[in-house]
Amino acid sequence: MKPPGDGEGPVARAPQAPARWPRHVLAVAALWAVTLAAYSNSFRAGFLFDSTQIILQDARLRAATTQNVRLISTTEYWFPGLYRPLTTLTYLFNYTVLGDGAQPDGYHAINFALHAVNILLVYLLGLMVFEEASPAFGLAALWALHPVLTESVTNIVGRADLLAACGVLAGLLCHIRASTRSGWRKAAWLVGLLAACALGQFSKENAAMVVVAMLLYDLVFGTAAARAHNTWSARFAGYAVAASPVLVYWYCRSRVLAQFPHTPIAFLDNPLTGSDFWTARITATKVLGKYLWLWLWPGKLACDYSYNQVPLFDWRLHNWEAWKTVAAVAAWGAIVALAVRSYQRNKPLCFFIAFFLVMVAPTSNLVVLIGSIMAERFLYLPSIGFAGCAVIALHWACRKLTAAWPQARLAPPIALAAICAAMASRAYARNADWLDGDSLWTSAVRSAPASYKTHLNLAITALGNQPPNLDLAAHELETSLAITGVLPDDRQNEYPYLMAGMCYRIKGETLAPSPQSDSWYARSLEALEHAERIDRILAERGGRDQPLRGPQAPMTGTAAIYEQLGHTYLRIRQPSKAVAAFAHSRLLSPELHSFAGMAAAYTDMGDLHRAIVTLLEGLVAFPNQTGFAPQAARLYAQMDPQSCAARGGGSSLNRECPLVQGDLCAAGRNVIQLYTQAGRPQEAAAVRLRVVNGPGCAVE
Repeated sequence: MKPPGDGEGPVARAPQAPARWPRHVLAVAALWAVTLAAYSNSFRAGFLFDSTQIILQDARLRAATTQNVRLISTTEYWFPGLYRPLTTLTYLFNYTVLGDGAQPDGYHAINFALHAVNILLVYLLGLMVFEEASPAFGLAALWALHPVLTESVTNIVGRADLLAACGVLAGLLCHIRASTRSGWRKAAWLVGLLAACALGQFSKENAAMVVVAMLLYDLVFGTAAARAHNTWSARFAGYAVAASPVLVYWYCRSRVLAQFPHTPIAFLDNPLTGSDFWTARITATKVLGKYLWLWLWPGKLACDYSYNQVPLFDWRLHNWEAWKTVAAVAAWGAIVALAVRSYQRNKPLCFFIAFFLVMVAPTSNLVVLIGSIMAERFLYLPSIGFAGCAVIALHWACRKLTAAWPQARLAPPIALAAICAAMASRAYARNADWLDGDSLWTSAVRSAPASYKTHLNLAITALGNQPPNLDLAAHELETSLAITGVLPDDRQNEYPYLMAGMCYRIKGETLAPSPQSDSWYARSLEALEHAERIDRILAERGGRDQPLRGPQAPMTGTAAIYEQLGHTYLRIRQPSKAVAAFAHSRLLSPELHSFAGMAAAYTDMGDLHRAIVTLLEGLVAFPNQTGFAPQAARLYAQMDPQSCAARGGGSSLNRECPLVQGDLCAAGRNVIQLYTQAGRPQEAAAVRLRVVNGPGCAVE
């Protein structure tokens, strides 16, 4: 047996076909069994992180219809600027075909099945590179069980990474096999290559790196054979086949995304966008150093690394973060030098180092800046390179030990078993963090305490509990705002201030009436006014960066800020300001609560008739809501007990009354105008039909 990393490695051919395929089947089955044990508690995890928006709030997943398939194919992924139709189609398959709906178990089963397929592909890649089953098993085991992969496997929407990795690995293996075949066998492998590349590419953007992975393998292992047998010309067909779905994908992506305005990258998600070129790249290299450390010691894992968990490099500061940056740059410089030196002496080592660098490049922020400065899901495919280097290092150390102590022949399997057991235990513990929002964000705050978003999301989770944990929410929101508060408003996000304003008002309501409640209301108003300032800055910048199309384009802004402002103004007894806030909220996004809040503000002002018309506007806009009519009836009875507008002393609304009919017509005209101003012509047309066909109003 040739130890991994010695000599040239495989030379442009498939691995020597072993006569004992059952041995490989048993090896892969054992890997699957151990990995399933490590992930056995992941199937209980709910819809967390981005899964709620991507699956539960995507109307395209509600029915398996041609219309929804067309929408998935011609519209963005949930996040602006992304196009991943095949990934979304798999969620549609889960939601409707399998009938999983809002139950997470089936989604987790598909995710684990994809991870199991990728384990098999990594094992086969190990056979290609090492030409031996033992190191191939070690490669697959170290990769499959590493806890840093849990974000891609356990988080349901990590499926994009699973599918992309499957496409890249299968495509690379098909390319290697096709280069050593001819005739119909070569054609069959090329068809497999085409399917694999299409699978990966239409699932996630970084699967385009399959072409680079193919070139990397050929450059490292195929040079000698290429000179001897002219196999580069034979390999050209593989590159042409692999490039085809990549080109088709990017063409489709450009056509789809051209329909939507460009969304700038938020500074708080990726602070590199606010720095100069060299500061950004040096900091990105520090992130690569963090990835290396996470792989070596995955003690602290987090689902978010937003501002300011990874501080920007500043050469003027001689602190620990600056020294970590210097160490990361030096370490990766040495690793790249080792890869170059290993090209002739240790081709597997050269390949795995280069494989990591190639696969991490699209998300490294070294080439282009992306929407996140750091994420563990970015390591799913690149960490195969880490695992390969670890196997080589482990066998090298064991050879040295065996040379000095011949009785230590069992050292490699014992060491591998110990490492795998430790990683499986850590993966199992990490999967428990994904059980629910409380456990996920509590662990994230521990592991990434400087990230504003970990504290923000823990606060949101605390507010959503029954009953809400207001003290914890307030504390975490204050911590989040303390992290971002040092930044100018144009680099901040309005959402933490919005949530703080809402939390402080609710806290005040629990203490009312008292001077303490007034203090909380004042803090609520201060936070919401800050959110309003940020929102207006972002809306103005959005208006410049995203020219609105059409004569009646919708206004930009966050409606929830003005809705919450309205509620806070009501608490501090400023109903006229509350009316203005609710009116602006309705103009941005006519929602149910804004109509009710605006009516309450008019009631506090003593203008009962305008309060009634506002409630009737809500009834026209949301005809299925039963709360508006009884409220309007009570106000009619309060305004004029002798009126025909209310029956039973204000218990029900008399729609046959001329006064009510006139007010309904006025409300209908107001709602039509509101929807028109808000850039919602379809809703305006629907209300027009209801008003004409219902009360029979004259509508211009």
